Amino acid sequence: MKFLTLVEIEIKKILPWLATLFISLTALSTLLFYRSISNFKTNMLPQIINTSVTEYVEEYGKLSLNQVFDQTVSLPLSYIFFALLLICVTFYLWYKEWFGTSKRIYLLLSLKGHRFSILLSKLVVILGSFFTYYGVILLNLGIGALLMKSILPEGTVNHHLLSQMLSQSYYIEMILPLSIRDFIYKTLFIILMFSLISVFVLCDRSKKVIGIIAGTIFGIMNIVLYVYTQTLNLFFDERFFVNYGFVIGASVISLFICYWLLNKKVSI
Repeated sequence: MKFLTLVEIEIKKILPWLATLFISLTALSTLLFYRSISNFKTNMLPQIINTSVTEYVEEYGKLSLNQVFDQTVSLPLSYIFFALLLICVTFYLWYKEWFGTSKRIYLLLSLKGHRFSILLSKLVVILGSFFTYYGVILLNLGIGALLMKSILPEGTVNHHLLSQMLSQSYYIEMILPLSIRDFIYKTLFIILMFSLISVFVLCDRSKKVIGIIAGTIFGIMNIVLYVYTQTLNLFFDERFFVNYGFVIGASVISLFICYWLLNKKVSI
């Protein structure tokens, strides 16, 4: 089967889940932005009525999107929560497909072609899902900016809300890649997470109980090693090489194990 056909199959499988997740995230984000901005309006109106917009802005300054976002902790937490949900959905679909006597996996493993392409097609779709997640976050921030301009009194809102948000927010760098280097690192980290999940799933498919134990131990070892690398007191350039060295090295090892399991251990 052609690689693009495998990718198409994976897209059709995950698309309903993504639609549900992203629509829910957008609805929740819009509600939280609306409530938070309304609270800001409620607090500023009495002072504006007693003085004027000009005097209020001179004393307190204009309101920016990052102020609303960072002071409403439920907003960044909801974005992080949905990212974790996306990881859980990925694991669920991956594991469900390969668990037991699923007809889909019997069909995939019996097809002519390299088995590793099955894994790569899943990786491509998962990367695309996370890139779409980034886009949905930007869309929601745009909705928040529009709500600020439509709800708050004229003259109390900063210009260039999105650019200020991306450069000044405390939480946003935990959610979105804000530079090319950060984008590459987060992409490599997603590949690593996918690789670790794949090792667990394929170990389980290969040896059941022993495989579950081996896959779990391998995952825990990587988590412990990652936490250890983050506790090291390093200079900036040393941190760069350690972070990239870990995600690249662990991903290569994990994918090599997956390749070996698919071709040597996993059977129909």
